[in-house]
Amino acid sequence: MSRESGPGTFAKLKIPLIALKILLSVLLFAYVIAKVSPRNVWSTMRAADPGLLVLAAGLFLLSSLIGSWLWARLLRAQGVTIPYPKAASYYFVGLFFNNFLPSNIGGDIARISDASKHAERVSSVFSATLMDRLIGVVAIGFLAVIASIAALHRVHLHALYAATFVVFLAAAALFASIFHRGVLEAFERPFRAIGAGKVERAIGRLMDDLHGFRNQRGALAAAYVASTLVQISRIYVHDLVGLALGVRLSLTYYFLFVPILAALISLPISLNGIGVREGAAVVLFQMAGLTREQAFSIPFLTYVISVLISLLGGLIFISRTPRRAIGKRIERRA
Repeated sequence: MSRESGPGTFAKLKIPLIALKILLSVLLFAYVIAKVSPRNVWSTMRAADPGLLVLAAGLFLLSSLIGSWLWARLLRAQGVTIPYPKAASYYFVGLFFNNFLPSNIGGDIARISDASKHAERVSSVFSATLMDRLIGVVAIGFLAVIASIAALHRVHLHALYAATFVVFLAAAALFASIFHRGVLEAFERPFRAIGAGKVERAIGRLMDDLHGFRNQRGALAAAYVASTLVQISRIYVHDLVGLALGVRLSLTYYFLFVPILAALISLPISLNGIGVREGAAVVLFQMAGLTREQAFSIPFLTYVISVLISLLGGLIFISRTPRRAIGKRIERRA
């Protein structure tokens, strides 16, 4: 295949792949709904305590504010200084696009695009955003490992525990690799081997930026603590939603199951995890003694809360769009 045909082929496949993801999400969601009773699901959700749901939404909002501070701190470590209110606005716009674009990385692309206006090089913003994601995986993976140890004698899912441990070790190994430039070169070699010099140089700049974090250990430590707070908050959001539904469940199960759900919905096989999230939750939470309707409702309502909070990002995006248009008109006239 010629180099010219590559982008065209990708463009041709993009729409069918998105359509396939949407179809898979619809089919999975319909299948799960068929397995539970829609009437009982509605009765379960309708009886939810609104006060606890508002509290869950407030906690999700707080976790997102901490997450935006974490991202801004990593950007500053890469020499990209953005006032926190502006960084937070970019972060919430990213949340919005994560929920409303048929892609798991649409939000990251949006915030990289916004933050790049304040940077000399896009790779600096890209590396900070990538580090944000990586630290998040390490943090939630560690929490899942601790929960696995606590649940070992209650729920006999040894294959699941082993997989959780392997994922955590892989994420930790990737994180450790930033301190060794020679290890990072492994990501450049494939492009060097096929003669893709431009891509190799771009990857090389990204690896240099990631390696630069070795001198920012204070920033990394602060980011890890903040990321752990974010992940614990998101787990407690599930617990609050469960309490709103009248579910009394040990926190150990949430610390074990929520990271697994997060890993599954990050796979690019469905539309923002719809269908996958609910199906996996029904399987997992039933093991903890919940009914199918309760197991379905907890992650679904948590997802609804996340979508509602992310609408703040949509409002921010819409409010600044007219200003962009006016700015472009002024530039043209000038």
